[in-house]
Amino acid sequence: MSSKLVKKLLNQTNTQLESNDDTRYHSQAKSTKDSGGKSRRTVTHNIAKEEAIQGHIQSILRLDNLVHEHTSSTAQKSFTRRSSDLKLQAKNERRLKKSGVVGASNSRSSSSSFSKQRQQPTFNKERAKRKKDEEYYSDIARALKKAKKRNKK
Repeated sequence: MSSKLVKKLLNQTNTQLESNDDTRYHSQAKSTKDSGGKSRRTVTHNIAKEEAIQGHIQSILRLDNLVHEHTSSTAQKSFTRRSSDLKLQAKNERRLKKSGVVGASNSRSSSSSFSKQRQQPTFNKERAKRKKDEEYYSDIARALKKAKKRNKK
């Protein structure tokens, strides 16, 4: 719990205690005028006020410790998870950079890396037609071989 919040809670308690004390004091002042034991009651009243404040402070500190215990483990887990994710992401980026596989970019380094690569063959209609014809004739040749073997049996 932050110190600002503790101070705020203490101020609220002090104002509540003071308002309660004022009403008590006024009622006691009337009764002390009659009995004359004013000093003894103010001392006991001050001691009771201090005990109330100390009890309230102790309860706030206990609450603060409990909140700190529960949130710190969760925050630590979150931090370790996030840091491991970042490490893994950095490792993947280094691996991609090392392998030379880079996304589409328009930088000078990327254009020079493209110039280092071998040229890929483009589509050629004549070459595709020849390949298709070769596959067709090879399929016919296999079929004829099978038919020939069947005839020999």
